[in-house]
Amino acid sequence: MRHPSLSRVLALDLHPRHFGYVVVESPQRLLDWGGRSYRCKGNSADVLIRKRLRPLLELWRPSLLLIHHPRQTGPKRNDFQINFCKRIVTEAKNHRVSVRTLTKTPKQGPSGKPTKYENARRAAGHFSVLRWKLPPKRKPWESEDYRMSMFTAAAAAFTTSGAICRPSPAKSI
Repeated sequence: MRHPSLSRVLALDLHPRHFGYVVVESPQRLLDWGGRSYRCKGNSADVLIRKRLRPLLELWRPSLLLIHHPRQTGPKRNDFQINFCKRIVTEAKNHRVSVRTLTKTPKQGPSGKPTKYENARRAAGHFSVLRWKLPPKRKPWESEDYRMSMFTAAAAAFTTSGAICRPSPAKSI
């Protein structure tokens, strides 16, 4: 019996010392999720790619790597992010994985842009396995929960899950 060819998508939400990820095989099937970090001195980008991203690419062998484009908040940070993204793209190309980056966050109708927590709730509603990991809503004086990076990646995979079957609002690198 032949199975229809399924595409795997690895979605990443990048930060300087960690990234959240999800692996999606179809719009309804979540295979893996989590966060990877490197908190020691040294070149964190190099370690994140070699020791944290490479095993994910080798284990899941995705056909598409979806990168949630990081915020651009200053010239120095922007250079780091550009170099970090280039190194990730190079690693993905070495594993024969096509890469796309999200340039825009989808709008939620006339009310405008949804908050990160609303996107995380929507992703947890779509992938029921993630419901128990959803952090509580953040108060203005609290820092962002570490797990939100995983939910941002899940929301990116959820909103562009059509990228498996049809063109998405993503920009190809």
